[in-house]
Amino acid sequence: MNVLGLDIGGANVKAVKLPVDFSSHRGHHQISVIRKYNPVWLTGVESLRNILLEIKHVFTLKPGDYYVAATMTAELSDIFRTKYEGVKTIIEIVEDVFSDARGIRYVSTDMKLLSSNEAVRNHLKIAAANWAASAWLLQHECLEWGISNALFVDIGSTTTTIIPMVNCNVKVRGYTDPEKLVFGELVYTGVLRGNVATLVDKVPYKGFYARVSSERFSLIGDVHLLLGHISSEDYTTETADGRGKTVEETMQRITRVPCGDSDIINYDEALEIARYIYEKQVFKVFEAIMQIRSWLASQGIKLGDFTVITAGIGEFLAAEASKRAGFRRIISVNELVGEKVASVLPSYAAALMFLTEVKKHG
Repeated sequence: MNVLGLDIGGANVKAVKLPVDFSSHRGHHQISVIRKYNPVWLTGVESLRNILLEIKHVFTLKPGDYYVAATMTAELSDIFRTKYEGVKTIIEIVEDVFSDARGIRYVSTDMKLLSSNEAVRNHLKIAAANWAASAWLLQHECLEWGISNALFVDIGSTTTTIIPMVNCNVKVRGYTDPEKLVFGELVYTGVLRGNVATLVDKVPYKGFYARVSSERFSLIGDVHLLLGHISSEDYTTETADGRGKTVEETMQRITRVPCGDSDIINYDEALEIARYIYEKQVFKVFEAIMQIRSWLASQGIKLGDFTVITAGIGEFLAAEASKRAGFRRIISVNELVGEKVASVLPSYAAALMFLTEVKKHG
């Protein structure tokens, strides 16, 4: 018997297979993980069905011998007219593909597991609830980890999620995406997919500043690749121009940002442009962290003993922004759950949620 955890995103689908007899004390070698890049706005809704069918096949899930716990963010994709349509469609696909499962549940923003009918009726509690799976994991494991006061900073390919926890209780103010954007708990910046022009309106150019084009000439992945923060293999999304991910091709895209090219702007100049863009991105995450610190301080919460738990492909960015915000104790989630699990954390958390429920009710 297994539990399948799914994190169905608009850009990536992540899956974890967890045996029902799994115990955290036995290590994480029993876990199987799948991660698929799938820009659903380009590949279409049916691509989700195909990927889930592939996951089911690769994990060799047998009828009546597995459970499914799912969370999602793909409903925000503009391939759907509304979040309701997105949530409902994704649930219908999951229910169809895994119709022979022993049970299927969906993670809600109040850290509960809902049936398909409950999930559709409460679609705004299901939309973009993968943060709630991670939040549940923080609470569930805080004593095991010895971390009761924490700021969880997860930076992926597209977004940054920030979750404060006080005395082993998650203390968020936002539950939907718009609310989280208001409260600083969600920042639309990641390390691969964002358009550079959304981060900066000018860049250093030959001793001056040049205003930038708003065209999609370069993605933030180019910046981090040129600066050596990620490798070409880490750059798993498409590039802005559809070309490759060598240093030279990356540099050429960055020179386009101030409407130049590699004949006008040399490598060293492109590197300085990349440094400037990176600093702007660090500050964007720093601002959100400071907003949350300010709110916690206003509640009389002492921040001196807080631990920052970094997660995602952008851990280096999370750590840098957290240091600048005054946090001294920073730990990678890799050290807490292992690198394999950390790469697909919400899907692992969703599976563990359902596993805990299954064991509780026999």
